[in-house]
Amino acid sequence: MTNQVTLNSGTAVERLASLKQRKPQSELLHGIKTKERIDKVLVVILDSSGSMSDSIESGIRKIDAAWQVFQNELSPNMANWTYGVLIFQGHNEVFWEIYPCQDTQALKVIRKPAAMGGTPMRRALETAWQWTMHNAKQARFILLSDGCPTDSGTEDILRLAKEYSTIPIDTVGVGSTINSNAWFPGYNPEFLRELSRITGGEFFEVGSVKLLGETIKRISPAERPLLGPVGGL
Repeated sequence: MTNQVTLNSGTAVERLASLKQRKPQSELLHGIKTKERIDKVLVVILDSSGSMSDSIESGIRKIDAAWQVFQNELSPNMANWTYGVLIFQGHNEVFWEIYPCQDTQALKVIRKPAAMGGTPMRRALETAWQWTMHNAKQARFILLSDGCPTDSGTEDILRLAKEYSTIPIDTVGVGSTINSNAWFPGYNPEFLRELSRITGGEFFEVGSVKLLGETIKRISPAERPLLGPVGGL
C-alpha cells in the first residue's frame, strides 16, 4: 500500500509502504529515485521499534515525543533543504514515512508511525546511504534510536559506515541506556558515539521532551548547516 505527499511544486510522489531486507539494492531503490540530484538533503532515520512506545517521561511516549519535536523544531528550521523521514521497525522493515521533499508541513499531514517490533538499524542506514548515493549531491543524517540494532552487530555497522564516512551522522540516544522493556535493551552510547565520530557528526543523549526539542533544533539546518559530499552513482 502507498500514500502520497504533495511537494511544493504540486507534484505528488508515492510513499513506499515497506522495503524488505531480502530485496537487492536495485529493487530496494526502484520507484524512489528522483529525476535530478538534490543539492542538500537531510535524512532523518527514526527508530520506530516496540520500545519506542515506552515513556520518555511521565505520560509521554518516545515515538510521540519524537514526532512532535520533528514537527515543532525540525520542519520550521530546514532552511530550504530537502528532507525525508525514514522509519525502521519490525524484523527488517524500512520505509519512507515522508518521501524527501521541501514541504515543511509534511509531518503535520502524514500519520505518525506506530511503534512495533525490533530495530533493523543496519537496513535503515543502508537504505539511506544508497538513496543519497543515487539522488543527492550533499547530505547529512540524523539517527534517532532508543535501542541496539537487531539485524546486525554494531561492529559490522561501524565498518560499513567507514565506506560512507563523508556523510555526517548525528546520533540521538533517547531515554535510558537500560530500557524497562525486557525484550529490547537500551541504546549503546559507545556505539552511537563512534558512529558519529567516524562520519564527522555528533552524539547526543536525551532523557526529556524538553532536551529532545532543544537538541533537534540545535542540529537543524538553520542552526547547524553541516553537510558532506556524496559520491553519487
